[in-house]
Amino acid sequence: MLRSLGAIATEDAMKRALLALACLLATAVPALAQEVHIDYDRWARFTTFKTFAWVDSPENTLADTSPLMHERIKTAIITQLSSGRLKLAETDPDLYVTYYAEASEQLRLSTMSLGYGYPGSWYWDPYWGGAYSTTTATTYTQGTLIVDIWDARAGTLVWRASASAVVSKDPEKNAKKIEKMCKKIADKWQKMKPGF
Repeated sequence: MLRSLGAIATEDAMKRALLALACLLATAVPALAQEVHIDYDRWARFTTFKTFAWVDSPENTLADTSPLMHERIKTAIITQLSSGRLKLAETDPDLYVTYYAEASEQLRLSTMSLGYGYPGSWYWDPYWGGAYSTTTATTYTQGTLIVDIWDARAGTLVWRASASAVVSKDPEKNAKKIEKMCKKIADKWQKMKPGF
């Protein structure tokens, strides 16, 4: 059975569109992975810090608006930092640890193009038309966790880490994301080298 050039071109365009979608999905998953960014005092002697105490920040409104989430974050940070070279201290700590959480609405635009060609080319089919694109706008909430570590004696910030992730409507998924973020943040702290 003979197929028209238009049918072949349309079938070929659909295969390419599906391949492009598969490639897009394969590259989008790593892009959603949580990255931890740090900044620190280049002169701080990180190996001399052995103990820390938790300090609730007066600027942190999450404790009031979502006390369960606040406790999850606090517990995860304390647990992860305590699993390394730092120990939680009741009195006279070397460091104070606190966090801030921010949420912002983000817009993601996704464009999908199907077909190709122009009149006069062998790709073009007057019955099926030429190329077309469709763009979809999706809004989502992005949460950012910022952990600050202060030198208790000097009263100066020595280390800051931040990580972001898409906030889910499911609290259990958010709890897992928080655990993962806090582990990555604590891992960055454990890798710090002493200053000069």
